[in-house]
Amino acid sequence: MDEEEIDKGFLRFDVKTGMKNIIGRDLITDDFIAIYELVKNSYDAYAYRVKITFKKDEIIIADNGKGMSKVDLFEKWFSVAYSAKKDNTEDDDLKRDSHLDNLKSRRFYAGAKGVGRFSCDRLGSKLELITSKILSNQAYKVQVNWDEFEVDAKQSFGSIDIPYEETSTKNSFPNSSSNGTILKIANLNSIWDKDKLINLRRSLEKLINPFSKQNDFSIEIDANEVLNETLFEDSNSKINGIIDNTILKVLDLKTTQIDLVVKDNLVTTKITDRGTLIYHIEESNNYQSLIDNLEINLYYLNRSAKINFGKLMDIEPVNYGNVFLFKNGFRVQPYGNPGDDSWELDIRKQQGYNRFLGTRDLFGSVELITENFNEFKEVSSRDGGLVETVGKKILFDLFKEKAFLRLERYVAGVLWGEAFKRKNYFLNIDTAQQHRDSLSEDKNKDTFEDALNNLGSKIDFVNLIRSLSDDKNVKIISYNKDLVNLVNEKLDIVQPKFIIDLEKIAEKTNDKDLLNQVKLTEDNFNKILKEKEDAILREEEERKKRIEAENKAKEEAKKRAEAERKQKEEEEKRKKAEFEARENEIKRREEEVKRKEAEQRAKEEEENRKQVEKKSENQKRQIDRFRSAETVTYKDLRDSNHIIGVYADDISKKIQLFKRKLDRNSNMSKNDIIDFLQGISLVNEKINTITKFTTKSNFLEATLSANEDIVSYVENYVLNIYGSLHKELKYEIITNNIEFKKNFQPIELSVILDNILNNSKKKNASKIIFEFDKINNSLILSIKDEGKELDKSIVPELIFDEGVTSTKGAGLGLNHVKRLLEQYFNASIKYNSEYKKGFELIITFA
Repeated sequence: MDEEEIDKGFLRFDVKTGMKNIIGRDLITDDFIAIYELVKNSYDAYAYRVKITFKKDEIIIADNGKGMSKVDLFEKWFSVAYSAKKDNTEDDDLKRDSHLDNLKSRRFYAGAKGVGRFSCDRLGSKLELITSKILSNQAYKVQVNWDEFEVDAKQSFGSIDIPYEETSTKNSFPNSSSNGTILKIANLNSIWDKDKLINLRRSLEKLINPFSKQNDFSIEIDANEVLNETLFEDSNSKINGIIDNTILKVLDLKTTQIDLVVKDNLVTTKITDRGTLIYHIEESNNYQSLIDNLEINLYYLNRSAKINFGKLMDIEPVNYGNVFLFKNGFRVQPYGNPGDDSWELDIRKQQGYNRFLGTRDLFGSVELITENFNEFKEVSSRDGGLVETVGKKILFDLFKEKAFLRLERYVAGVLWGEAFKRKNYFLNIDTAQQHRDSLSEDKNKDTFEDALNNLGSKIDFVNLIRSLSDDKNVKIISYNKDLVNLVNEKLDIVQPKFIIDLEKIAEKTNDKDLLNQVKLTEDNFNKILKEKEDAILREEEERKKRIEAENKAKEEAKKRAEAERKQKEEEEKRKKAEFEARENEIKRREEEVKRKEAEQRAKEEEENRKQVEKKSENQKRQIDRFRSAETVTYKDLRDSNHIIGVYADDISKKIQLFKRKLDRNSNMSKNDIIDFLQGISLVNEKINTITKFTTKSNFLEATLSANEDIVSYVENYVLNIYGSLHKELKYEIITNNIEFKKNFQPIELSVILDNILNNSKKKNASKIIFEFDKINNSLILSIKDEGKELDKSIVPELIFDEGVTSTKGAGLGLNHVKRLLEQYFNASIKYNSEYKKGFELIITFA
């Protein structure tokens, strides 16, 4: 739009070339979905044959659908996001061909967004489209280079010129058809190897409802050019050829299944167990305005069915998928994918593993036929399922309430016996468990004989049918009469209330045979009760006779007991005397034990006393050693004077060297002078430190290298050496029980500590805190004082430079500290500007 148009007072949207990716690659997230979309376009074009050919760097998708004219190309195929399927203009000319018009009566559109054509870009960067309209002699070829849409992001989408031309394609479409569409996609974005092609074929088997037995649309794969170079002939057969509805092979497996059909205003439900009808019901469709054509087929796969499934399909059910959703004959992703729980079955199963079914137990399909695209539309990302609408909610409710929960109720209740104990079917809980355990082998069988021969399963089925009969909206068409036949069962072990349930079922269904059966069951039950009552009376009479005999025996026993009592009294007297003798012996032994325990305690107390004395002696020796450290011997003075002499000689040599340099060059630089002063200052600090050591013995070895614990050395030096000379300062050492041994000269570390402590002293700090920490293999020493902070006029990064000071000193101390740490300890030092109570340095020893 130019400025003249803008001045007229209106604006227009201008779609840029980047839209190609937004409605293409960003929505169609994988290659399989891209091929799905293109096959669906062929289906919607009323093709009955699609051939997909794979070459080295090309995919060809050809169909024999109605094709397109030049007008169709301009007004439909090249109209982004436009779908003629939504405005009912797609089928205007189908009646000219009787076959396609017949297909129209049996098909519903699979897509209606108008973006499926951009799947070509997902597969490759170049597209050649060849198409010829039904009953037309004209054909057109279009060349699309998708890379041209990515050259300039500011370029308008519609400004890219796409060349086309008339061409000849007589009978070049599948089945020698003269009409259809061919898509040749080159410069492929992916490598199509054997495994990917096998997975594509397996996925395409599920693209069109594999549960449907209609056969008016076929897909063929031809990958010979790709496969002949890498595969053997038997592998090619797994990929090439027309794709069959292989799942039809397993639909005749002997499984437990539910089939629900919603047609117009009626919902019909049937449960079949391994070929035998369990029940058949009907109810009104309360959602006819939204759903009037729906079929749900769910299969519960027991262990036997899973094994047979794997043999027939050459894949385990869990890896094939679970419950698929099909809309208008085509699959909606991701419902049914392995590991997908869009139906929210596994979340519920986690709440009761043995009571609920999950995706690993189920297989089946939900087939919805609808033209209500707004209520049942897929999200723009083609693998994202249905958009959240009222229609989707109703669909999911029908699936759960009318199909899944009813199948689960039968499987968990009748086949698993989940409710035998919980609903108190049996008079004895152990009996309930036994009947439940007897159903455990049902998972390995192709018949439901275990349930048919299990009294608990029959009673549970009676409860199930009775609950259906109580629902006023449900009409029971038929049910399995064998499962309610209780005439010959042993009923004295169960609760009698099930007879009332049977009567309700018979009345609700107007089943005269069942009423007669109920009468026989009730007579049988009453007969059993009468036999049980008679048995109780006989048992009572036997009990009375037994009591009389027992009483007579008791009288005889009483007489015998009296004679025995007298005899026992004599025996008791004798035993009493023996008992007293034993008591005295026991008392003697107890006193002996007490004496030995007293001796043992005395011995232990003596041991404790000796340990205390030994500890006291050790403490005394430590105190003596400490006190002896305060005495300076002649040897100590001699050694310290010798060391001081060495350092004084070092100072003298440095002065002579400085004088010679000065004689040669009277204009010495400031740096040379500072270097000289630093050297003298450092030696002087060592002399000053040695003078401290001469007041304490055992520290004169400070000039020698030693493998010492730095933590204990610092603690010792600060508290016993420096602290004894500068008692005006308070010191706190936090060692955290850390030990860090290192080979070093104590004199060097003492000089470092003196410099840092002297700085704190000059700032009149009230307290100095040393705290050790250990990170990995490094020792961290924090030295912080409580006093003045660093002068704000000093740049923190320069405090270790020569001449920088915030005290009355020369500004060499911290520079010496840094040099000594780096030279002798392989350590680093930094100033912590975050500490606000004074001044903190952090030293890291590697």
